[in-house]
Amino acid sequence: MNVETPQASHASKVCERCIGRAFANVGTGLANPERGHNFLQQIENRSKLVHIAVVEEEQCQICQGVFQRLDAYFQEFTDQSRGIEFKTYLVGSRFPKETMEMEELLQKDLGSDQGESIKREFNREFGKAIWAGTGKEAEFSEPDLNVIVDLNYDSFQLKTRSIFVYGLYRKMRRDIPQTRWIHRTDMNTSIETLIGDILMPMVQGRNYFLHGAGREDVDVQMLGNGREFIMEVSEPRIRTFPLEELEQRVNSSGEGVEISKLRFSLKEEVAKLKGSANDKTYLVRVRAPADIERERMVDAARKLTGKHIYQRTPLRVSTRRSDLIRDKTLQDVTVEDTIGHIAVLKVRAEAGTYIKELIHGDEGRTKPSLSEIYGEPLTVESLDVIWIHRNGE
Repeated sequence: MNVETPQASHASKVCERCIGRAFANVGTGLANPERGHNFLQQIENRSKLVHIAVVEEEQCQICQGVFQRLDAYFQEFTDQSRGIEFKTYLVGSRFPKETMEMEELLQKDLGSDQGESIKREFNREFGKAIWAGTGKEAEFSEPDLNVIVDLNYDSFQLKTRSIFVYGLYRKMRRDIPQTRWIHRTDMNTSIETLIGDILMPMVQGRNYFLHGAGREDVDVQMLGNGREFIMEVSEPRIRTFPLEELEQRVNSSGEGVEISKLRFSLKEEVAKLKGSANDKTYLVRVRAPADIERERMVDAARKLTGKHIYQRTPLRVSTRRSDLIRDKTLQDVTVEDTIGHIAVLKVRAEAGTYIKELIHGDEGRTKPSLSEIYGEPLTVESLDVIWIHRNGE
């Protein structure tokens, strides 16, 4: 279907529908063609229309008979939406700039400020056609399917709303990040890809994104009760699928990542999740240059318990994060074991505490640090998140 591009000027040939649209917000119970017909029957001053010839919709310079082609548009919609699962939809449209300008000039000539735009009428009427043909419901806030009709080219764009899946993950390995790394070509595996590469084909989506409630370093295991996440898949063609299958396939992949407590979520929960801040308990293996003096280490841990520490942005992340000083609280630091050069500590700390820097001091950027209090340069041999204290857990 070819659309003639109208000139940006007064329209000389106009249909009753386009005239009636100028009075769309006057009274109720009439369609725009009826409004236009009634207006023409009742108007006393025909001089307002002296330069206008009233024609059928197909000859109208404004709408160009677009409302007579709704059946054809619905057939095109049916063909393009075949295989897309949706319960709700919303119609939008784009009209040529010249069409909108001519409509504005017409409504000004008619002296009306009670009109509606051709876009609004088209969206409503085509929406009715989809409802009549599919039984699906229109939804104005979060529709499953957005239908955009571009009347510049008589083309369609169908875009489905992302799906969101909430869950918890546990990571039992020390060599993968939480999300894909754009600048690391050698880091092809992540928690995001392990879940997303299974999920995306299940819903036939375009792309996927993992939103986490914080993150741990690549070399840190995430154990215990797991970290909250939401997987988003953009433009899915399938909206309902068995979550238990996704969980089973990820957990049986042998990749050292487990997910649980899956449920469908909403976009609004992503911001809430990313804004959450919960204490965490860590298990830290600390190495000293000489055999650990247990009582000395226990005393150092005791002095840190309940302490406020001040952490300047660590050197290891200073190139990608703002240089700030953070005040963090250590709820509890205890020595679990000492073996030769190694001490095993359990640390419960406020959200956002840099645990590695708490141990080695980061060249004085964390004060006080365990190294400073113990009196020896200490390093972190391994670090695990063993519990996230959320909702009373």
